[in-house]
Amino acid sequence: MLRLLSRLLWMVVLVGAFVVLDEGRAEADTGLASWYGPGFEGALTASGEVFDPYGYTAAHKTLPFGTELVVSYAGRTVQVTVNDRGPYTGGRDLDLSQGAAEYLGLTSAGVDWVEYHVVDGGGYGSGYATGYHGSDKADPSGGGTYVVQYGDTLSGIAAELGTSVQQLAAENGITDPNFISVGQTLYY
Repeated sequence: MLRLLSRLLWMVVLVGAFVVLDEGRAEADTGLASWYGPGFEGALTASGEVFDPYGYTAAHKTLPFGTELVVSYAGRTVQVTVNDRGPYTGGRDLDLSQGAAEYLGLTSAGVDWVEYHVVDGGGYGSGYATGYHGSDKADPSGGGTYVVQYGDTLSGIAAELGTSVQQLAAENGITDPNFISVGQTLYY
């Protein structure tokens, strides 16, 4: 009897260890992905960003704008940001930008199965982000200020504030729009 209880206890401990070790892992989804780019350059995405076919972005039907995904295909992996809605055809889960699809080698297939998982929940598409301060802290030109938060991108901030990446970069002396710092104050 004691031996049986001892075995049972070890099984409970092992199962508990597996549950604890598994907690922080993101589960990968497998879904059909396509790509888009030609003819859409400069058009507004559903998030309000200007579409850059060579950026690393994606469209998804329900994930919040700003969600960061890691997408894997044919032994390659790329991180993309959800900034558009779709695809709405063929049972597809993702519509990758041309740049992301080219990096993965998906452009020749057109549509194929990929693995993807969320690495950051994003969420800049539902009202102003936490760094927005509005015109109550306005600069002399009549705009406002925005304090960069963890996970922000200049394109996401521009979409939230109703301006362009180029305008934000110019007004704030930013030479590389891919490099902003947490805590940095942006004027618009």
